[in-house]
Amino acid sequence: MRGVPAAVWLAALAALPAAAGFRCTEQRAALSYGQQRATIVFETGDGSTITRAKPLCDCLRLTPQGMRLLVEADTSLFDAPVDKQMDVRTSDGQTTRLTIHFEVPLAVQLSARSLLWARGSAPQTQELRITLPPGSPVTAVLEAGLNGSDFDYRTETLRRGREYRVLITPKTTERKCLNRLVLSFAANDPRFRQRIVYLMVR
Repeated sequence: MRGVPAAVWLAALAALPAAAGFRCTEQRAALSYGQQRATIVFETGDGSTITRAKPLCDCLRLTPQGMRLLVEADTSLFDAPVDKQMDVRTSDGQTTRLTIHFEVPLAVQLSARSLLWARGSAPQTQELRITLPPGSPVTAVLEAGLNGSDFDYRTETLRRGREYRVLITPKTTERKCLNRLVLSFAANDPRFRQRIVYLMVR
């Protein structure tokens, strides 16, 4: 890029994790509902051994085993798909960033995580659709509560135990506001008992 000294670019490149000889630097781990732990193994493919491994999340515990890296993940708090990473140094002097894509099945599918109205627009009603997939540990929507007082809303059951909707209307769009719609669900696992949808006029 013009105007940027070569030394600055070289320093920036040096700070990035290099791609060492791992068989793969990204893996996918498919979890089941409520799964508490998962184990993933990375392995070098060029004969280099792992000399240092640093997790970028407290939920990961790393154990170097020569050319293999054993990754034990605490997945007890995962309630949606998430990526977790670690930086690994090998005997060839290179550092590689490894990534695990945790595929977490959604216990609740929301049509939106936030709803927005433009300031000064017509205060039209918007619909939030809530779907409980087959096999979900969530069995029903218990209630919807509003943290704030800037919106009117009502909850309707479309298919009991499977599909619901919340109809939401701002009382006015003449001023900016931010409220939280708190959805409570029937579920044995506390991870799936609540979701928050943000309602905004801006």
